[in-house]
Formats: sequence, structure tokens, C-alpha cells
Amino acid sequence: MLMKRETRPTLTRQRLNSPLSLSNWLDDIFEDAFNWTEGTFVPDMNVYETAKQFEVTVELPGMDKNDFDISLNDNVLTISGERRIKDQGKENGRKYHRVESRFGKFSRSLPLPNVADTDKIEAAYENGVLAITIPKLKEKTGRKIKIK
Repeated sequence: MLMKRETRPTLTRQRLNSPLSLSNWLDDIFEDAFNWTEGTFVPDMNVYETAKQFEVTVELPGMDKNDFDISLNDNVLTISGERRIKDQGKENGRKYHRVESRFGKFSRSLPLPNVADTDKIEAAYENGVLAITIPKLKEKTGRKIKIK
């Protein structure tokens, strides 16, 4: 049986004779650093329940409260927004060669139970954490109905 030989392109290595070519080489190596992180930001969300309320925390470090929105439609709570790269990767004359932070648009939705008092939902943003408090409806006590 004859095997077909694979032809692979040969990799050539450019000589790094000057600091500029070293910089270009580093740029080539890390050129996808921003593209790789773009659009992959999914903030962590935690949901807790107490006797009187539900508590939702969403970790949004490095963001301003104007960078995201909270909405309620059909008993579904949605937190959406965008975490942007500041200064397109340049800050104080520096070029980033590695970025491990996540950036991009995000949307997190949470269906609320029927016992949630949606008219009294409150939200606060402090130290990179969005805290949403959803009170529970007070349970109505049953009543006796007279038969006529």
C-alpha cells in the first residue's frame, strides 16, 4: 500500500537583528490577544435565597454602572452590557502583549419565581459587584368562605 506524503509549508524564522524587529515579532506572536478575548465575557452570577428575599450578585469588575442595564420583562430579570478594552490596548505609551481579562458584550437572564415582588426590586453597584435584592411577596393567609 502506498502512502501519500504530506507536504507542509516550511516555517522560516526572521532574524531579530534590531529592537524594532523584536517588537514586531512580539506583536505577531500576540496579535490575537484582543481578538481572542473579544466577545467572550460572561460575568459570574450567584443567586441566594433567604426567608424574605432573593439576592443576586453579578461580578462586573472594571465597569461603571452606566456600562450595563437591568431590565424585567415577563418575570425574567436580565442584566446586559459591554465591558470594553480601554485605549485600544495602549495606555501611557505601552502596548499590551498579553491580555487575560475578558471583554465584550454580555447578557445574563434569570427567570423569577411567582413569589418575587417585582415592584420592589432594588440594585446597588459597589466595588465591581452588582447586588440585586428581590423581595418575596408576603404570603396571604387563607380565609374562610361562608356558604349561603
